[in-house]
Amino acid sequence: MVGVIPRLRPSAVVAIALLAFACGGGPKADPAPSPGEGVTMITPPPESLRAAPDLFPPAPVIVRAERPRAWDDLDTNTVRLPILVATTRRAVAAERPGFRFGTTDANDLSWGLSQVTVPSYRVRAEGEIPLPGSEADPDPSRLMFMNSLIPADSNRFLQRVSDDLSRTKSRDILVFVHGYNSSFEEAAVRLAQLVADMGYDGTAVLFSWPSAGALSGYVRDQQTARNAGWHLLRLLRDQLPRTNPDRIHVIAHSMGSEVLSKALSLIDRGDSLPQLGQVVFAAPDVDARIFGREILPTLRQRAQGVTLYASSEDEALRASRVLNGVWRLGLGGDSLSVFDGMTTVDATRVRGDVLGHTLFGNAALLSDLFAVLTEGRKPNERRLLQVRRADGSVYWRFR
Repeated sequence: MVGVIPRLRPSAVVAIALLAFACGGGPKADPAPSPGEGVTMITPPPESLRAAPDLFPPAPVIVRAERPRAWDDLDTNTVRLPILVATTRRAVAAERPGFRFGTTDANDLSWGLSQVTVPSYRVRAEGEIPLPGSEADPDPSRLMFMNSLIPADSNRFLQRVSDDLSRTKSRDILVFVHGYNSSFEEAAVRLAQLVADMGYDGTAVLFSWPSAGALSGYVRDQQTARNAGWHLLRLLRDQLPRTNPDRIHVIAHSMGSEVLSKALSLIDRGDSLPQLGQVVFAAPDVDARIFGREILPTLRQRAQGVTLYASSEDEALRASRVLNGVWRLGLGGDSLSVFDGMTTVDATRVRGDVLGHTLFGNAALLSDLFAVLTEGRKPNERRLLQVRRADGSVYWRFR
């Protein structure tokens, strides 16, 4: 049996000697055996020959495409768009992929890798979303729906985000937070429509919270949206930055702005949330006073730009104002919200849905949104008119 004397750093030897002295010296050690007594003596190498720790690990390899991904195949063909999913909805058993996350709050994040079928422009007009009914096998040549959904853990989700980023030139991530009265599939299809109709070169990530998907579920949705804010912060702070994107943009629609606002309210000065790219609030259903006082100051320090799209013809936000008793951030008119550090765009002239609440189907808004997200243009560089109020504040309006 050959014994080996453990290698001790000089500092460790000194520490042991001091400890022995402090404890009264301890029992006397036996004399050290000589090499001839069956013990192999190993002399530690001098400090100069020891391996130094790797203080500068190699930088991650960044892969990007040579050209932007513009989804040109949509001119003539049906396309399956990849949508990465992070959701706090509870999974349910269902045949259709779009029905596999329901309306119950799981109070935790689940992950999915999905594809959404988008028919060609010859079949649908820009901005239109022809949704199927409850049929098990929708027609992909004319309808938009989620055609596949693969559950994933966080590591596989992030690996797929990295893989998709390598197929883009921008290496940007677009996180979409849907609004009130929205099912899981409707939210995914809306994000696919935005990507397709903007020709967006980037990776699309849906953050889906458990909306009840019903007009009668407003109060429940409001509380559920606030509960989801902590999970959205996890996604933006702890997970997506690990894929090394160039920028992370966020679009929050309607009550999705409540989710984002709650996430931002949880940030403290020492929080490691990286700087975001462009943050867009579209028809936001949040208290305008709280947003200006508590949310925007944090956001101004954490984002390259903040844009608000508001409308005085938004019937849904008018109803919300009556129900909540306070002015909503997305309402236009005489009390249109204008704050330093945020670009306010009055989108009243933009035609949306029946309630004037969802404007993503309008070509003018899509064009302006593309200029914000992809080109980073200032409002004076876009097709907008400047309006100056009597108090000197400035907002912008579609021509």
